[in-house]
Amino acid sequence: MSQSPENPAPDWTQQFTLKRFMLLLAVLIFAAYPEVVLGTHSFFYRDFGLFTYPVAFYSHQSFWHGHMPLWNPLNNCGIPFLAQWNTTVCYPPSLFYLLLPLPWSLDYFCLGHLLLAGGTMYLLARRWTGNSFAASVAGVAFALNGVTLNCLMWTSNLAALAWMPFVILCTERAWKEGGRKIICAAIGAAMQMLAGAPEIIVLTWALLGALWLGQVLTRTVPLKLSLVRFAGIFVLVLALSAVQLLPFLELLHHSHRDISTSGLWSMPAWGLANFLVPVFHCEKTLLGVFFQKGQQWTSSYYPGITVLALAAVAAMKIPSLRVRWLAGAALAGAVLALGNNGLVYGLLRHVIPPVSLARYPIKFVVLTIFALPFLAALAMDLITRTPVEKIPALKKVLLVTGAVLVAAIVAIPVISFLSPLPPEQWRDVAGNAAVRILFLVVTLAVVFQLAKKPGARLGVAILLALGLDILTHMPAQNPTVINDAYGPLNLGMSATPKPGESRAMVSPYAAAYLANAGTADAAGNLIGLRRALYDDDNLPENVAKVDGFFSLHLRETDDVLNRLYTPTNFPTGLVDFLGAAQISDDQDVFRWQSRTNFMPLATAGQQPVFAGETETLRAISAPAFDARRFVYLPPAAQNGAVTTNGATAKILESQFSAEKITLTAEAAQPAWVVLAQSFYPCWRASVDGQSVHIWRANHAFQAVEIPAGRHEVKLVYRDDAFECGTVISAVALTGSGFFWFRLKKKSPQKGSLKTSAASS
Repeated sequence: MSQSPENPAPDWTQQFTLKRFMLLLAVLIFAAYPEVVLGTHSFFYRDFGLFTYPVAFYSHQSFWHGHMPLWNPLNNCGIPFLAQWNTTVCYPPSLFYLLLPLPWSLDYFCLGHLLLAGGTMYLLARRWTGNSFAASVAGVAFALNGVTLNCLMWTSNLAALAWMPFVILCTERAWKEGGRKIICAAIGAAMQMLAGAPEIIVLTWALLGALWLGQVLTRTVPLKLSLVRFAGIFVLVLALSAVQLLPFLELLHHSHRDISTSGLWSMPAWGLANFLVPVFHCEKTLLGVFFQKGQQWTSSYYPGITVLALAAVAAMKIPSLRVRWLAGAALAGAVLALGNNGLVYGLLRHVIPPVSLARYPIKFVVLTIFALPFLAALAMDLITRTPVEKIPALKKVLLVTGAVLVAAIVAIPVISFLSPLPPEQWRDVAGNAAVRILFLVVTLAVVFQLAKKPGARLGVAILLALGLDILTHMPAQNPTVINDAYGPLNLGMSATPKPGESRAMVSPYAAAYLANAGTADAAGNLIGLRRALYDDDNLPENVAKVDGFFSLHLRETDDVLNRLYTPTNFPTGLVDFLGAAQISDDQDVFRWQSRTNFMPLATAGQQPVFAGETETLRAISAPAFDARRFVYLPPAAQNGAVTTNGATAKILESQFSAEKITLTAEAAQPAWVVLAQSFYPCWRASVDGQSVHIWRANHAFQAVEIPAGRHEVKLVYRDDAFECGTVISAVALTGSGFFWFRLKKKSPQKGSLKTSAASS
């Protein structure tokens, strides 16, 4: 539905301008996180403290040291960094926290994207409804739903969500109107693409594809012209994003990721009830956050109970293509999010295998949380436009919908009482349900009053009620901690490992313990995990570590670490080879024990053993493995190799930086130089300036052959995919700027494909 001269939106709705809406949304965000806005506290919970902040810190340090963080030598024995995609290195707004002090700049970056999410949804809804008040309803509901708030812990997912409405808005305009709109759409979509949330990006384009197909089938737009424009936008987006996409695809090719773990973290079979009562059948953590059992990607996907009621009204009362598209998206998201707990996902996996690449089916709920706010806006638009004589019939629909929802909400605590899911407390469920009913009744009462006596004040009351309902739907969804908890830290090590010399290792026992440990003390929680160097908390301390926490791991390194962390016998020889100078104390995982038998990260003179992958993995995982005497190389290394025996050789000097290693090696006979650093094809080696081949050593690491004598060995990280992508993106951006100024705005009569009010 769009604005038409026959049925214009009431004048009072136009008082809800974008500036006023953004101010109201900012007030709601301040009410939710006043201590973060004031700069005294920061987010820290779960991935924010374990991944997002450490990654931002590493990017921040790299920026101020004047180099692009292509490679991370501090985790997983070395791992690509920029290519991970969700590190958001190439996402332009990341400059905000790269330039300004952490952690408050990162907090503001995240809160700013809540404003961006609300603002872009407002713009999309206002264009499609012509009603600024209805657009404000959509903006509040999209910016503050359970999923969006949960995504405050990730820069990538949050940014991709925030750009989602803008991409849909601009792309639809572009395939209708062409011209500069194509460039505008491509720039917006490239911003989302560079944010680094593949599933959300794919879902955005799936929505666009369904919208375009619907308009083609209903002859709203001509097939050929709109398809050319749509395809052109997509190609231009890929070109603009090549700087990030090409390194990512290279890493994906060498990564551990496959479809074997698809289906993890699905919405439980009873999970639809959490759209109404978000704490139903959930477990409360020590910090007060509720989680569903078996699904911890999001602590909530609650859309707002009144938003749900209004969305249902829109689906029933507005017969339009756009409503069918949105209702279908909302339903599809909820059904697919069930994963293997439902029938559709399992069938779809077999029909369309790439669906399985979405490791966590719960992410399909993004479709639902996008569609419901917009459906609610369409319902509110309908209410504000309905003539006085038709208001009673509309009230009846609202009353029936509200009554059904109340009955469903009342039933949920009863189920919790009769059949609880331990350690669920039915009183928590009952209290949560009562508050949801209260918000629904009060908000619908204000909506009825608005229909009777329209006015901006009642509109503001509705927006505040919608926001407060969502902000209070669950306690402590994003706990905060005082900023000092991110301050300097004493790790308590007798000798802190230095990058390029040795590493720390979180022991298998400590890793298992820390994965489930917790405390109600926020500062104690964060500081404890930092002291234990859990996941990526080593990055701010500049301590190299054997393991790490990233979306994509190098396949062979992951093979080794899996044997290291799930051993039948602790592989001491392998741990020595990896340079583990400090290891967690199994009696106190927050203390460190020194190891004296660790090896330097660069060694020389080992006798080569040429063996296949299976034999190599078995050998290096054995307790008797002696990396000082032997190095396992692939059979192909034997062809043409001068060195097939051990040699008297040593490393005289070594210099390590993030993306360059310089060694001075001396050997009495031809010898192998072995580095306990992950093998990756972007590393290039030279001996005395002459290029040499890097071989896989001990399955996942690096080895080069040197002749007898004293030699300088250099290894340099050079990412051809990044360099090629940079050129492509620069050309695409330059070309976009050129055509932006060359293209003239086309008049609606000549260059646009307008959608009529009836069809939209």
